[in-house]
Amino acid sequence: MTVVAPPDVSVVIVVKDDPRVLDCVEAVLAQSAPFSAEVVVAVDDDPTDDTPDLLADAFGDEDRVRVLETTGNVAEAWNAGARAARADVIARIDSDAVPLDGWLAAIAHPVLDGEVEWSAGSVEGVHTEGLVARYFHHRTEAYCRRFEDERNLRDEVPSWNVAYDRATLEEAGWYDPWLRASEDWDLHKRLADLGARGIYVPGARIRHHHPETMGTFARKEAWYKTGQYQMMLKHGPATVAEALVLPAAYAGVLAVLAAGVLVPAMAGAGLGLLLLVAAWHAVGGLREDDPAWYLRPLFRPIEALAGLYGLARGLLVYGFTRPSG
Repeated sequence: MTVVAPPDVSVVIVVKDDPRVLDCVEAVLAQSAPFSAEVVVAVDDDPTDDTPDLLADAFGDEDRVRVLETTGNVAEAWNAGARAARADVIARIDSDAVPLDGWLAAIAHPVLDGEVEWSAGSVEGVHTEGLVARYFHHRTEAYCRRFEDERNLRDEVPSWNVAYDRATLEEAGWYDPWLRASEDWDLHKRLADLGARGIYVPGARIRHHHPETMGTFARKEAWYKTGQYQMMLKHGPATVAEALVLPAAYAGVLAVLAAGVLVPAMAGAGLGLLLLVAAWHAVGGLREDDPAWYLRPLFRPIEALAGLYGLARGLLVYGFTRPSG
């Protein structure tokens, strides 16, 4: 009887109705790394398209790929895939992302070597031609650059491109399926609370399908804010205070403009505040070396309004306290 050694790294991908996962898996398998790896695809068991069949046709004979049927949201499905993974280091990449050459070695090495308990890499956009895609691409790159000079990763690092030590992940408690979004922020906070060390790896690059239409962009921002509302219920307002600055600023501007209906002088004050906030966005983009800094005054108000909607939805759905249990 031949005993097959477990791989050194497991890459876990969650997918529901998205054939772009085929490109993601192919790019992971094409990675060159000085260690063994497997790919675990957690696919939704109630699909509305032929993604599961496409995966079976493409990788049914590939020993390094396992496809598991799962249920629940992204957090629950990823947990199931990660628990079924055989390696001691578990990486996560989104199904609509493609890793660049050298990604797997770069993202996994610090964890494999015991230097840190988790790592995160950089993200760029697959498409950057349209205004929305270009803005989201440059905003994300500017956000990622904030982590480059820090000795230990902050907890608000997105999970598009990460790797974890399995034992530390188990100790932290995996992703929390209760969260609609921000499950990554929540987990990374718990990792920090444990004293787990994290490192940012600029060379571990992926290309991600960012929003390309204004509607998709607004829905994604609202989704983020609903998750952040849940984070506030779970960890307290101080944890998400920085993320609430933008919608709070525009809530104030809207209140002043609304007051202008009754007091004309307030309308002028509201317009002045709007211009001041627009200048604040542009200056912030310049300070972060964002080549698309001039787009921030256009897109930040949309982010803020979508964020206010997401927060209101969070309040209506989840109330003021997190359910026990």
